[in-house]
Amino acid sequence: MKRLAWLVLCCFASNAYSNDEVSITLVGHISPVCEFTSQNSNLEFSSSGVANTTLEINCNSPMRISMQSLNGGLSHEQSSRVSSYNINWSLEGANKSVSVSAQATKSTYSFNIDDILFDSIAEIQLTLDDPLIYAGSYQDVIRIEMTPSVVSGGVL
Repeated sequence: MKRLAWLVLCCFASNAYSNDEVSITLVGHISPVCEFTSQNSNLEFSSSGVANTTLEINCNSPMRISMQSLNGGLSHEQSSRVSSYNINWSLEGANKSVSVSAQATKSTYSFNIDDILFDSIAEIQLTLDDPLIYAGSYQDVIRIEMTPSVVSGGVL
């Protein structure tokens, strides 16, 4: 009987010292945000056929940049002539350069940036293929959209 009591006591004592574990799961969520501001949104080509601006970019995720040109070039307002130009991007912090013709952006042109660009600068240079020779006004509008790549999308 003493042995049985001792055996029961040992079983209870071993349970008193058994280990137990708990897993704690930590989660967090930050919504993707891409913001940018333009240094100058009204550009004029110089006599050498170049126009420059910069964009200040603040994006907390990789992104997609989409561009769309209204006319696919500089439209001469007094005729149907469209003068072609190229758009050259240089993105500080991403070591990436992109060149595309305005004609190619008539339908949406997109490219991806895999880096996260906090407080970065994008330099944009527009260069005419040929000098403007006809008197009058020329115009084009380039719509630029930056979308967190986890959302994807672009200009529609």
